[in-house]
Amino acid sequence: MLSNSEIVQIYLDNRLIKTCVECQFSKLKDRQYEDDFFQDLVLILLEYDNEKLNNAHKNNHINALITRIIINNIYSVTSKYYKNYIKFNSNSDEITKEVINISDEEY
Repeated sequence: MLSNSEIVQIYLDNRLIKTCVECQFSKLKDRQYEDDFFQDLVLILLEYDNEKLNNAHKNNHINALITRIIINNIYSVTSKYYKNYIKFNSNSDEITKEVINISDEEY
């Protein structure tokens, strides 16, 4: 049985993980967090259940597993990706607009 880091390295070397991320992000209008998401996905895979990851690797289902993880993270409002990037970005935009409005009123 291979370790998670060995399996992930195989798919980093042949660019499968990067290709899956690029393919799914190409469907989105905002691709600004693609590289950050790629790094998060690698961490998710490194922490994934070893038996399930090995099973997907042996049965050539790794592409489906990676795609499912990507889709679940991109489109779920409870995912780490949504909380760290999408929600944070929208909150920071609101704060920036408020600050601009306050500074406009002062002058």
